[in-house]
Amino acid sequence: MADISYVSERLVETGVTSFCPTMVSSSSETYRHVLALMREARQNQATGRGKFGANVLGLHLEGPFFAKSKRGAHDKQHVISPSDGMGSVAKVYGVRSESLRDIDIVTLAPELEGAHEVIAELTRSDRDRASVVVSCGHTEATYNDGIEALRQGATLLTHLYNAMNPFHHRNPGLVGLLSSEAKLASMSLKRPYYSMIVDGIHVHESAVAMAFSSHPDGCVLVTDAMAALGLDDGQHTLGNMKVDIRGDRATLPGTETLAGAVVGLDEIVRRFRRFTCCSAGQALQCATMHPSIVLKRNAAAAKKKQIGRGLVDAPIGTIEAGARADITILDDALTVLETWVAGRCAYQRNLKQN
Repeated sequence: MADISYVSERLVETGVTSFCPTMVSSSSETYRHVLALMREARQNQATGRGKFGANVLGLHLEGPFFAKSKRGAHDKQHVISPSDGMGSVAKVYGVRSESLRDIDIVTLAPELEGAHEVIAELTRSDRDRASVVVSCGHTEATYNDGIEALRQGATLLTHLYNAMNPFHHRNPGLVGLLSSEAKLASMSLKRPYYSMIVDGIHVHESAVAMAFSSHPDGCVLVTDAMAALGLDDGQHTLGNMKVDIRGDRATLPGTETLAGAVVGLDEIVRRFRRFTCCSAGQALQCATMHPSIVLKRNAAAAKKKQIGRGLVDAPIGTIEAGARADITILDDALTVLETWVAGRCAYQRNLKQN
């Protein structure tokens, strides 16, 4: 609980007003423990009992249903296949399809046995429950695997280019979906959104620009920030693993395997604008409006009742009548000056430090 509150308090310094805490692949006992803590943290926040900071949304469960060859920094002992479909989900996460209110996103490898059932069931929304966003990541999926994942209900690609097959002119992989608007439309499908860690390390600036040029309306900027965000160089922790921090690079000790990131969202937005030569407005949309659409927390989605979340949440990621009063004030260089959450000032930069 204290850790979640601390992260919430610190993220507002980087302009973040809402966030999905991310869990790496873990044991079933750990999932049960953290989900219970998340439920309590969100209840405390909703009733004003928690510490004031960024709004805590549902969890992003990044794993453990991954291709073992693409597990990256995830602990291999926890990486498995959802071979029993939703039975595997219930066994690992300790939840059933009707009780997913504290989970917003699940990242999985869509080519695995049982994955299609999981995608279809998690993304199903009816009067008894809200849907979960399913994202494809840590995967060996082919282009056709990606199309089938979209057909089943997946709408997002996690950490584009990372832990997935690279684009090849004869085997484009998941990356090829970004430029397949016409083909997907012929199947009554839409191109997926894609998250990118634009820290200058996870993705080369030319690849960032290429993805954005191909599908600008689908770009979602994320930090993948770990606990060491804002800390000095040295050895820190990610889940139950040690991580070495050197500058902006976080790696597993003794390897070059990237293990999360340590660059805040404000800096990621600035680097994204520099890499793509886009406008400030376009860069900010990738960090605000696009994520809210992916999470179905935008104005259009808020008009529909979301079962399992109580009363319909006010829209986020936009400034308009009826939306949450979450506002980040920036200067012309996109430096965070103030962050307001639910109409209250959560952070104000000390201008004397300029």
